[in-house]
Amino acid sequence: MFTTEEARDCGLSGADLRRALSRGEIVRLKRGWFTAQPLPYTSERHRLRVVAELRDHPGTIPSHYSAAVMLGLPVHAPEWGRVHLMRTGPGAPQNRVGSTIHRQVGDASRLDAGLAAAQTALLCPESGLMALDSALRLGRTTAAAFQRWARLLEDRAGRRNLALVARLADARRESPLESRTALHFDRWGYQLEPQFAVPGTRYRADARIVGTAVLVEADGQGKYDTPGAAFEEKVREDDLRAAGWEVVRVTHALLGDGVTLLARTRAAIERQAGHSRPAA
Repeated sequence: MFTTEEARDCGLSGADLRRALSRGEIVRLKRGWFTAQPLPYTSERHRLRVVAELRDHPGTIPSHYSAAVMLGLPVHAPEWGRVHLMRTGPGAPQNRVGSTIHRQVGDASRLDAGLAAAQTALLCPESGLMALDSALRLGRTTAAAFQRWARLLEDRAGRRNLALVARLADARRESPLESRTALHFDRWGYQLEPQFAVPGTRYRADARIVGTAVLVEADGQGKYDTPGAAFEEKVREDDLRAAGWEVVRVTHALLGDGVTLLARTRAAIERQAGHSRPAA
């Protein structure tokens, strides 16, 4: 990463920078900031923009989903074009082009996974739950720590999301898609039990709808990348159905089509009701 001034110190003119931009040799991160690094992922470009904003605004640290990205925690479709920072001392919040500087939360002065998840939840409960589940699973925060930060954020917009995320958070979930799925099913009135060991079988499902014999499998990216994985999953699902269990498969695309997914879920519950297996 380098600034316009640093480029000039190395003998590059404004015309040189414009030519490099037009050829795709460099990328403009924000006004006056560039990089020659390849940026295949939007999140990586956001991370570099965070670094640039921090250098332009001393006395701040990343916050909200910008903090989650810097900590390697998953988020869902944030506003990548806006960087969120937080003051590490007194000062009023500020909205700028492409960035927001928030006031300090308590005495926070460094990146904290629990605080990042709580601030992210203010903007989007899906992203907040994804970040918190991941942080809990990795041992980078605790439910109690999240609750402490949530209490300090009770005067912020979006505070109702904090209780929802705290209630649903579970370290057993193994993927961001499982976290998103739990939130969507909760909105429909279904509670999911994560990483359910299916009785009478050697299998473990991503989740079970509590009170039913319906299993939920989250088919995220890369699940079937291993040779033979798709065939093994088909055999597994046939075995589960033969044992009296119904299976609902969930993808990120299906979560965007709630009508279809909800209809499939209700149909699976109705079919399961006719099986002899009692719901635990």
